[in-house]
Amino acid sequence: MDVERILKIGITLLFLLVLSIGVINMYGISVKLENEEMFRRFIFATVLSLFSFLFGFAIASRSKRLLFYAGVLLFILSVPLILHAKFKGLEAFGARRWISIGEITFQPTELAKIPSVILTAYIISLVRKKVAVLYSGFINFVPAIFTAIQPDVGSASVFVIIFLVSVLVSRFPLSLFVLIIFILILSFPLVWNYGFKDYHKKRIVAFLNPESEYFSSGYQTVQSKIAIGSGGLMGMGLGRGEHSKGKWLPNLHSDLAFVSIAEDFGFVGVLVSLLIILTFLSAIFIRALFSDSYFVEVFSVILGSTISYHVLLNLFMISGLFPVVGIPFPFISFAGTHNISLSFLLGASIGIGDKKGEGKIWVDFLKK
Repeated sequence: MDVERILKIGITLLFLLVLSIGVINMYGISVKLENEEMFRRFIFATVLSLFSFLFGFAIASRSKRLLFYAGVLLFILSVPLILHAKFKGLEAFGARRWISIGEITFQPTELAKIPSVILTAYIISLVRKKVAVLYSGFINFVPAIFTAIQPDVGSASVFVIIFLVSVLVSRFPLSLFVLIIFILILSFPLVWNYGFKDYHKKRIVAFLNPESEYFSSGYQTVQSKIAIGSGGLMGMGLGRGEHSKGKWLPNLHSDLAFVSIAEDFGFVGVLVSLLIILTFLSAIFIRALFSDSYFVEVFSVILGSTISYHVLLNLFMISGLFPVVGIPFPFISFAGTHNISLSFLLGASIGIGDKKGEGKIWVDFLKK
């Protein structure tokens, strides 16, 4: 058994382990909030995530063109859906981000991350000229801009990260990456004045001084810190966290889900959970090192970076090291569309090059 196949098996097993952590934690949250229906919905979303993983694997392992066409189709569908959500979608927390069809509610921005990762990886690995950066910019900044006007600056930033990582792994001169970073920094005043709403600015003020905005933007940050500290070394036990049981924490099941792990299982539980997640992410990046395909390398790095960005930003948010921007913790938070989309990409990453010798010729598929 070669190293790459071992890594694929390891990534799959670690993925299932992370999903299990999410299920256990969400059960504890449902007990604290006395909401069994929420737990049942999370289980349903987790089952869909597993099917999404298998679907992504099936597409990627079946045909080297099929995944590309799936990415194009999803891009064509998701961008108009993001716009539809802005004007006709469900409104919550001051933004229109969700679309409801019958009993199904989903977030188009999360679906757009699938074609963003897939098409960006194809472009960078197939187009070996600097114009690839322009193509990658189009694929990522179109959904980023449409997402930002919902407004959802946090999710929009994910597309920017995907673009920056694609430039970094594109084997183009590092000066190009530095130039793009410089341009983004210069554009910040424009984003501040025209892209940020008042509540975005208040969140940044709350980040710098949470106590000054305790009864508004800083409330969530202060309460999450209290809950994390209350867990101590070993925690209070599954579903027994007193602070969140008192409903002091809004959105405990979504953006603050990892806070519940700290409260229920303490420092030890947080350490074990983060070690498992770190091993999971490391395996994705290590696979990029051992792959014989440049496409697999780029795809793995972009996917690993995307998941890592969500993890780090969420941890920074709940610990008060970054303003609250509504970024869920992958596979832990109650974020159905988010988890389903990442599961599809993860399954696709496992399926890529699964057929003998396919990885070596993957990047030649458009030349035939």
